[in-house]
Amino acid sequence: MTTQAIIEDLTHLDFNPADNPPQCEGQHHARGLSGHVASEPAAFIVMSPCCGVKPLQCASRVAAMRESGLLYCGSCKVEHLTIRYLFIPLDGEQ
Repeated sequence: MTTQAIIEDLTHLDFNPADNPPQCEGQHHARGLSGHVASEPAAFIVMSPCCGVKPLQCASRVAAMRESGLLYCGSCKVEHLTIRYLFIPLDGEQ
């Protein structure tokens, strides 16, 4: 499946984040996550270049991820440039 096809599928999710804001992955992450703010709901779907869709993240966490330049993927055990990730806002805005 291409990235564009995945994005098109994600735009048809059957839920409204404004009605029932999902939790950020950082709420339950064992090590904690840089930039995570516990009071923020999830705001972005994150897609890695290697493993596809990752857990939902809050806006503060995504800002920290974008600033870092490199993100470590626990699945494939490799660091990837953050510019290779897609950050898709749940509210449909950039």
